[in-house]
Amino acid sequence: MLEPKAFAARGLRVCVETPLREWARLAAVDEAGDVSAQRVRVDVRFQPDANGAPLLEGEIGFRLGCLCQRCLEPLALDLVARPKLFFGAGNELGPSAAAAGFEHCEPEPGVTLRQLLEDEALLSIPVFPVHERSEDCGTLADELAALEPADGGQKSSSPFAVLAELKRKN
Repeated sequence: MLEPKAFAARGLRVCVETPLREWARLAAVDEAGDVSAQRVRVDVRFQPDANGAPLLEGEIGFRLGCLCQRCLEPLALDLVARPKLFFGAGNELGPSAAAAGFEHCEPEPGVTLRQLLEDEALLSIPVFPVHERSEDCGTLADELAALEPADGGQKSSSPFAVLAELKRKN
């Protein structure tokens, strides 16, 4: 069970490395399929703010296999989620905590620390993962670029223009 007040009062720090397969929702996103060797590194700590409200701050690091959305070839993403969560009433989030990047968090009853951290890790995954540099993209990107007309070349007609031509013939 997640008990932010008790964790903050004790100054709980969780520093652990676990197999990715133990993080079911995160492992399900991995398109490489071989999660046996992959690890999730967690280093988070709870502490009270100036008014005693619990704060969670730290890092969750992991590697995911996915497809580059530019070249559609495999891509290994090294990701780090840096949660900064405030577990008090929304109106208690002070300007200094807000300026430091803390976000209000009100977890559902029964949520565990693992589930909360997994949520934060999932939120760090890009919607459209791509290679960091377009030059790193594979052969499919090169083939698609070759299909583009060179400067001054004619573009192929749109599918709608072809459809209109077919309709005129009938």
